[in-house]
Amino acid sequence: MLQVILGVLPVILLLIYISLPLYDNMVLGYVFIGVMVITAAFNITISKRYNVLLSGFKGEKSVLKSIKKLGDGYTVFSNLPIRYKKNRSEIDLLIVCERYIMIVEVKNHSGYIYGTHKAKSWTQRKIYKHGKTVEIQMENPVKQIRRQRDILKSILLSNGVDAWVDTTLYFSSPSVHLYLDLFDSDNLCSSENELLKLLRTYKSPKPLDAKTLENVKKVLKEISMDK
Repeated sequence: MLQVILGVLPVILLLIYISLPLYDNMVLGYVFIGVMVITAAFNITISKRYNVLLSGFKGEKSVLKSIKKLGDGYTVFSNLPIRYKKNRSEIDLLIVCERYIMIVEVKNHSGYIYGTHKAKSWTQRKIYKHGKTVEIQMENPVKQIRRQRDILKSILLSNGVDAWVDTTLYFSSPSVHLYLDLFDSDNLCSSENELLKLLRTYKSPKPLDAKTLENVKKVLKEISMDK
């Protein structure tokens, strides 16, 4: 809605500027021109943010369809808000079964991704037609999911559940090229088949017994109902 308003507002202001006409008043004219420029700049910024969010939403939706192929025995939570004391985040996908608790961070970025496990940010390089190259800095998603893991473990412990939590970074775009320096323990998938294979075969260092599994599900369902 805000994007639509900001897209229409500069046009309305321009019509007012011409029809009154405000250009006869130099001060008022400059004020109107300034407002139009600022509004247009906000519209561009919000449009970029909207496109990023829409891209991420499409990626997560595609993953949900894929995970349904796993069959029974898997409990899936999507867009799960987590909070412990002053720390908060939102988990794209959380999958629970008797073999693991798995956080899946979904990225729908395309192009060339460069980064290391310890870097604060990674670089996304996109090459367009006619050779135009654009580089964008993105938050290191490995640090992001480690923070999510720590928050989730704190939540579980505060509810009397001591459980191991694993993480997976999944790039869902088929046009992504990854150049990453990660630990061997950092699970990374760049295709639906890789993700499904990992989720079907992975076994946590500390699998869940029946009682712990039910307690974990109970805590997570309470969190999901509060969002």
